[in-house]
Amino acid sequence: MKKLINHQLLNRAIIFLLIGFVFFACSKNETPAPTPPVVVINPPGAPTSVSAVAGNALAIISFSAPASNGGAAITGYTVTSSPGNLTSTGLQSPITITGLSNGTAYSFTVIATNSAGIGAASALSNAITPTTTSVPVVVAKTCAVLSISRFNNGAKSDYAMTVFYDYVNRPVRMVLYDSLRKVKDYEASFVYQSDAIKIDQYQSFKIDPTTQQIRTFTTKYDLANPKSDDYVYEYLYNDSGYLTVKNLYINGAKTPTYKTNYVYDNNYLLTGCTMVLASSNLKILESTVTYETTQSVKGFLYNFPDGFESFMYSPIFNYGRKMKYPVKTMVTKLYDPSNNAVLDTWTSSFGSFALTADGYVAQATHAGDLQQGFGLFYGKTVFTYMCQ
Repeated sequence: MKKLINHQLLNRAIIFLLIGFVFFACSKNETPAPTPPVVVINPPGAPTSVSAVAGNALAIISFSAPASNGGAAITGYTVTSSPGNLTSTGLQSPITITGLSNGTAYSFTVIATNSAGIGAASALSNAITPTTTSVPVVVAKTCAVLSISRFNNGAKSDYAMTVFYDYVNRPVRMVLYDSLRKVKDYEASFVYQSDAIKIDQYQSFKIDPTTQQIRTFTTKYDLANPKSDDYVYEYLYNDSGYLTVKNLYINGAKTPTYKTNYVYDNNYLLTGCTMVLASSNLKILESTVTYETTQSVKGFLYNFPDGFESFMYSPIFNYGRKMKYPVKTMVTKLYDPSNNAVLDTWTSSFGSFALTADGYVAQATHAGDLQQGFGLFYGKTVFTYMCQ
């Protein structure tokens, strides 16, 4: 039987709702961690290796990131033409600048911006001259999720997520809407503070300033109860940028209560994960994943079966590199750690993947059980994107 639940009620409590009889309280009286030193943030350095290619009344500008980001994540780049001082912005190389005059020679500089301000300008690029006969340059677009809509019954979406972005294409707000109940199920705003993203008084992320990967997520067991336990999720990545370990610390504990290990094959496809009680290594959850390897995709959802805490946020934030193929099947088993008995099994299949022109998933179907860590993807699901 299909299992469809309200994700907001699920929130971060799902682990303990499923295995509550093994939950043990952690003391809130441990010595707090020392206050980290104040980090001085400076504007970033100058981008390097700037080069330009001409199109029809446009140019494609490629460049490398500055050697120094100034101590904070780079939030965007701006290309400026000479002559004309025409500008165009983007999150990464390459950036297309339009509105150029055919027959005029142009060179370009690039600047980077972080939370401290605008950095130094790069050296001028090579000179190019756009013409009506310039060979068009096809540049692969980078796309971010704008909305995810589920269509479980009929032609009307019954549940949807919408994401809003700022002028440098960072997510600044998200809304989950339940159209069956006609209510806003959840809403969050994201405030960027150097190497952190603050959501509210209980929720925040720490991010890697260079890779933008999520390093920690601080939240509560029950956001509606200020006295509920404090949770800190820690995410560890390998040198290739894939998530390999997730630890959950409760109430300031120095050692994790729960630990998940992610397993990849030789092609770096996430084939499964295992969640255990960290103190005893007793198994709580185990999943296996297969893929449709005949169809490549870009930037699809993270396939983390245990991602109960992040299902709302993983479609829009960076938890490491994603899979290059769409998921085909997922089987998740829940265990009683006291005797290794299987308490429940979720079995799902995925298919009917339709792609956008840029190679991103436009829609797909999910049959079987709801994979509760896989987030909003259930039944027929439609995805829209903001691309640049």
